[in-house]
Amino acid sequence: MRSLQPGDPAWIGPYRILARLGAGGMGIVYLARSPGARLAALKLVRREFADSADFRERFRREVTAARKVSGLYTAPVLDSDADAPQPWFAAGYVPAPTLSEALASVGTLPESAVRALGAGLAEALQAIHGAGLVHRDLKPGNILLAEDGPKIIDFGIAKVADATQLTGTGAMIGTLAYMAPEQIAGSKDAGPPADVFSLAGVLVYAATGAKPFGERDSAAVLYEVMYEEPCLDGVPASLRGLLAACLAKDPAGRPTLESVLAATTPADPRALGSPALRQEVAAREAEANRVASEPVTAPPPPLRVDDAEAGKTGRRRILGLAAAVAVVGIGAGTTGWTLTRGGSKPAKPAPRGTPLAAAPPLAWTFTPPRPISGASVVLVADGVVLWGGEQEMYGVDADSGRQLWTEDKANTLYSGTVAHGSTFVVLGGVVGDIEDQTITMVHAPTGRTTNVPKPRGVSPRSVLGVVDDTMLVRSMKNLCALDLTSGEIQWEVPVEGLVASGAADQTGFYVSTDPSLAALDPVTGRKRWVHTWPEGGTRKRASLDIAVAGGRVFGNFGDTVQAIDAAAGTPVWSRDTDRQFDTVIPAGANVIFKKEVLQAYDQATGAPRWTLAGPEPFADDRGHIAATGDLVAAAFNDPTGPSQGVLVAGTDGRALWAHRGPADTQRGWEVAVSGSSVFATDHKRLYRFQAGR
Repeated sequence: MRSLQPGDPAWIGPYRILARLGAGGMGIVYLARSPGARLAALKLVRREFADSADFRERFRREVTAARKVSGLYTAPVLDSDADAPQPWFAAGYVPAPTLSEALASVGTLPESAVRALGAGLAEALQAIHGAGLVHRDLKPGNILLAEDGPKIIDFGIAKVADATQLTGTGAMIGTLAYMAPEQIAGSKDAGPPADVFSLAGVLVYAATGAKPFGERDSAAVLYEVMYEEPCLDGVPASLRGLLAACLAKDPAGRPTLESVLAATTPADPRALGSPALRQEVAAREAEANRVASEPVTAPPPPLRVDDAEAGKTGRRRILGLAAAVAVVGIGAGTTGWTLTRGGSKPAKPAPRGTPLAAAPPLAWTFTPPRPISGASVVLVADGVVLWGGEQEMYGVDADSGRQLWTEDKANTLYSGTVAHGSTFVVLGGVVGDIEDQTITMVHAPTGRTTNVPKPRGVSPRSVLGVVDDTMLVRSMKNLCALDLTSGEIQWEVPVEGLVASGAADQTGFYVSTDPSLAALDPVTGRKRWVHTWPEGGTRKRASLDIAVAGGRVFGNFGDTVQAIDAAAGTPVWSRDTDRQFDTVIPAGANVIFKKEVLQAYDQATGAPRWTLAGPEPFADDRGHIAATGDLVAAAFNDPTGPSQGVLVAGTDGRALWAHRGPADTQRGWEVAVSGSSVFATDHKRLYRFQAGR
């Protein structure tokens, strides 16, 4: 309990505001006093959500449903106002510690207490589900250990079960460690069985002090929830079968709450009580009564903020709910692990989690006559796989794995090889020696090479795109368009700021720099349009990668992922994000942004589609992911250990299989995709997998 802060209200509706209890993603929770002197926990929704008519409608419906929840194991809703400038609701205040606080203080619970906790929570969830609600964020911080038994609090992300059309916020809703696989997948069938899954996770934590799916980073936990078996070490033997069934990946395979209640009863209600708990409850009750009886000190006035400075305040993604408080929280989505705050609904639910299969048998393996030097690159063009290292490259038939040709090329530059039609364009030469660098055209079917004269003084650093016979390269201080037939400079433009990335389609080049994104005419280099990235947010750098598809340019700029109209340079859609993605790649009707996880958005609308994690975080840089209209292949790489490999998924977000094995360099595996084939290399051999579906 904390004193009021600058800007806190003195009154909300008829309630006198006394102190702060906590804050979450959707609002601030206050200790308040009703006109009849009853203490309440009152949640005030943040202004940024109050402007949404859909939010208010959902808020109103959930409050109405929550009023129907009754019983010993929930806190009652007392009052609400969905039409206030900032919607609010009040619930009965319960002076008790959360389960997470109690476990941190006294340690794990004995079997009798775990049974009493499970029976109480199952009964409470029955009351919640009976009112047409699904909690969707059951966790130790949302459970109070009151003297008369456990109480479930904070319906902050509860949804009305028959109103799924009002819940498509584009966010992953829940707290990841206790979230059911169908919630992670964004499925609309995340109903009552999702609460059964979370209940089991809570009981495992109460019995063992450990979460059933590990304590690692978010991407690793997400993967384990979706595909791995829970760890039940330390769970009492009599409860292990029940909790394992509750943690089944398939919602249909989980027991009902009635079965959970039958398996945990008879339970001793005194098992959860202890002298320490009673002492804590008494102390909290005394503190609340003291605050309520003392003269109320008006909250300090809000601090004055200069308008110019206020405009620079960055957006922040809410990653978790603050300390839980005694409140039945209603409102569209206080999330424990939110990926985006965009408002669009997914067009269809992503598939629920299933065990991840091992890779199918290899279609072929190609072992080079002599070892590849250093890291290598894999590209596919016209039925031929190019596999090249620092000193050599091979052309391999995609169907048979037979070597078609080989070419020695001193120090092929990793960022300087692209596939263009039936030709591989290679930047190469002696690293550090500008004048000895070359541009080589390799005909994919035959391996026939053509060396293009490189203009004197041009030092190509990387290829930003190819349009017809014009290749745009980043040089020392300029962008240079080179004619691939003559090697002559078509045009040059100075670089404004650091060039971060480039892309091309049949109509032009697109270049992202720190201040802006520009579209360049491929014939003249004239800027067709310039879109300046807005300042503000936690990051101000240009996108580390951009992609163009379907008449839109996609990138991660500042605190957003965005789509820009390729013809006009105007924004099409924007979604908030909390991370800087290193790769953007079109995949079917989606565009995928890659960092530790893959995040897919609809190309046309920006609607979040799905999120996918690998057995380890996905590897950095563009060479570690490839996609077609149906398949995505991405390399994963444990930065602190030996676990490496390739994950293959459909563009619908369904993980198909994974191949695990060490790579010969710290860069990890490289991949390419063509049709239903996945080509991958550990830098010692080249492999082809027939992906399957």
